[in-house]
Amino acid sequence: MERMASARPAAYRALVVGLAVLGYGYLLLVVALLLTLLVATMKAGALQFVFLLSALLVVVLRAMWTRVSPPVGEPLTAETTPELFALLQGLRRQLHTPRLHQVLLVTDFNAAVSQIPRLGVLGWYRNYLLIGLPLMKALTVEQFRAVLAHELGHLSRGHARMGSWIYRLRRIWVRMEVAFAQRPRWGARQIQAFFRWYIPYFNAASFPLARANEYEADAAAVQLTSARSSAQALTGVSVVASYFQQKYWPAILALAKETATPTASPMTGFMAAGLSEATAEDLSGWQRAAVTAKTSYADTHPALADRLKAIGAAPEFSPPAPQESAANLLGAARPGLESRLDEQWRVRAAEAWKKSYDQAQKGFARLSELRSEAAQGDLDVAKALELAALEEAIGAGPAVALSMRRGLIARAPDSAPVRFALARQLLLSNDAEGVALMEAVLPREVEAQAPGAELLRSYFLRRGDSEQAQQWHKRVLASARVQALAQQERAQFRLADRIAPHQLPAEVLARLVEQLKAVPNLRRAFLVRKINAHWPDKPSYVLGIESAPRWALARQKRSRAVLEFVRTHVVLPGPAIILALERLSPRFTLKLRRIEGARIA
Repeated sequence: MERMASARPAAYRALVVGLAVLGYGYLLLVVALLLTLLVATMKAGALQFVFLLSALLVVVLRAMWTRVSPPVGEPLTAETTPELFALLQGLRRQLHTPRLHQVLLVTDFNAAVSQIPRLGVLGWYRNYLLIGLPLMKALTVEQFRAVLAHELGHLSRGHARMGSWIYRLRRIWVRMEVAFAQRPRWGARQIQAFFRWYIPYFNAASFPLARANEYEADAAAVQLTSARSSAQALTGVSVVASYFQQKYWPAILALAKETATPTASPMTGFMAAGLSEATAEDLSGWQRAAVTAKTSYADTHPALADRLKAIGAAPEFSPPAPQESAANLLGAARPGLESRLDEQWRVRAAEAWKKSYDQAQKGFARLSELRSEAAQGDLDVAKALELAALEEAIGAGPAVALSMRRGLIARAPDSAPVRFALARQLLLSNDAEGVALMEAVLPREVEAQAPGAELLRSYFLRRGDSEQAQQWHKRVLASARVQALAQQERAQFRLADRIAPHQLPAEVLARLVEQLKAVPNLRRAFLVRKINAHWPDKPSYVLGIESAPRWALARQKRSRAVLEFVRTHVVLPGPAIILALERLSPRFTLKLRRIEGARIA
């Protein structure tokens, strides 16, 4: 599709439009067919088929009636922000852009155009321009002008409208899939068969269109400003985005350790001049990572290097000096807008902030407890690791945590959790020592493979080594697939699954038996080990419990109570599936009883 989009762009766009029409046409055909069958069955008096067809028709119509909510933000007008609207009007005239129904100031570090259809599939679009206040503060007026030209370029060429079509079609499919999964319907399989072919093909076919649209909008920005201004804007957005992610927001969110309600003013507080707190190494590292990143099949936007190559410009990070940011285009309205956006952010953040505060308070209490224990003698490895993690997050800081983890390596050189914790911290701090350490851990610890590969991928991305990053990205995907299969395998138990004796050490078994004896109304308990295809060296268990005879009238109520008690009060030796045997086929009980030593209570 990418080759076709490059070699024959007109034919490619016609293909994408044709596929979109096919998707909507198929839905209309399904509705027409169901209505025809419904009328025919009603005339024939086949009431059973009337109900079946009606139920299926309702699901399809509900899925098709997808309402896209309009974006929200602080409305801007020509009266309140005349300088900004003068700039917009000039760009609109040059690009022949349709009317902007609303311009909204938002808290995102982004700018975007959105076309929301008022009549669904029939259109009658309302056009929105969303402008992020942090983005305005991070760019000069000329750089911001290039960003606006890019976004209005999307609007003038109808990119947003096609994007809306594609988005609605995907939403319809998702809504139907969810509805059919929750309650299977007669006839649904035939509808799903088409979409299971169509949606993946349509996604793949339409993907290059999004990238082509970005290149086209970049060309519009260069035409109305300059290649250099566009390059500065593109580079600045990439670098400042990394600053936000790694420095600015973590510093603000760290305040949740101290106060139960958010008091920060992130919109007012951010100034591009504040980037001076980032080191030259940070800035060059962020720019290098952005420039060396490759466009992957997961990216609707081309990578920075590809976009710069297309406009024939070099990367250049040139943030605005104090009093020179594009936010000055907001004029006298700026302080009030900043204040209102800050208040909106505080309202949205309040619930998550309170949870972080409560968690931090528990962490402080646990930190104090572990420090007291450590003062009396060496902690065991698990507690020492927990203490190091707390020191890093809310205590003495990363330097102390690193020293503690190095000390633990000396005490327990073969401990995979200790080596992983040290390697993780070294990689996050861009220390090359962590690479070999992590690479040595991963073959030995299957549960660490996905997060470890992800840490290595991020490390090499920050270093600008895209080749190594791509290799670890493949490892991330492969490990995540295996992990998902392993978790799914451990979450279910079927009669066809293989089981074996539990093989628990005597002291572990004794503790478990004592806990089970304290469960009210528990009659019998069986424990076996489940033999899994994935992560076979990581045992998981099946605990079968009986609380009432199958013939007892109140068995359902008693069974639920016993099951809940076991789940909340009994500490199991590892991942386990708990079965209420009296509510299942007797074959499950027979399967467990056949295993030697299975009955433990």
